[in-house]
Amino acid sequence: MTSTCCRCLCCREESSEDSDLEEEVPLPPGLLPVQNESKAQETVPIHTPSASRECLLDPPLRERLRRQPQLTVRKQLFSMTGWNLAIYPDMTIKGTREFYNIYAILEVRAVGKGEVQVRGVDAGLFLAMNHKGKIYGEPNELKENTVWVETLSGAFFNYLNKKHAHLGWYLGIKKSGKGKQGHKTEYGQRAVQFLPRHPYPIG
Repeated sequence: MTSTCCRCLCCREESSEDSDLEEEVPLPPGLLPVQNESKAQETVPIHTPSASRECLLDPPLRERLRRQPQLTVRKQLFSMTGWNLAIYPDMTIKGTREFYNIYAILEVRAVGKGEVQVRGVDAGLFLAMNHKGKIYGEPNELKENTVWVETLSGAFFNYLNKKHAHLGWYLGIKKSGKGKQGHKTEYGQRAVQFLPRHPYPIG
C-alpha cells in the first residue's frame, strides 16, 4: 500500500519551503557580469558514478593548496530564491536579505580545474557539506567536503559538492532562506542557481 502525506501543517510548511515554483525574484544591485549567457553552451550536470570518487584520485587537498598559486576573488552569491548566501561564525549557513551583509562577503578560490573553495571572509569558515547533505561552515580548509565543482548553466552558476558528486548534491538555498539538504537538490532548481554580486557597495 502506498502511503500518502498526512497533509498536516508541518508537512505543508516543509513542502512549501522545498517547492521550486517559478516565481519572479527581484534582482539585487551590484550583479557581476556573467561571461556566458548562451543556453546553447549550457554545462552538463555531473551526476555520473565516474565523478563519485574523483577526489580520491586527486592529490590530497593539502598538496594542491601548497603547490599551485591561488586565484581568489571576493564576491557575493545571490540565490534565485531571493537570498544572499551568508556564512556565520557559529558555523551556520543561510540566506540574508541584506544586500551587503558582512557575513555574505565571500572569497572564492580555485583549487583545481573547475573546482573552488568558498570562504566567509568575516567568519573565516569554509562552505562545506556533511554526509547528511547539510551545508555548514568548516574551519579546516583541508577537508575534501569543502571543494565544490563550479559550473555555468546559462546565466547561472551551480555548485556541486565534489565529495558527494555521485549523489548529485548541490549547494541550495530554500525560499525560506535556510540551506537546502543535498538530497533534495536537483540540477535546474531555482534553489541551486546563483548569480555573482559585488562584495561591497559601488559608488
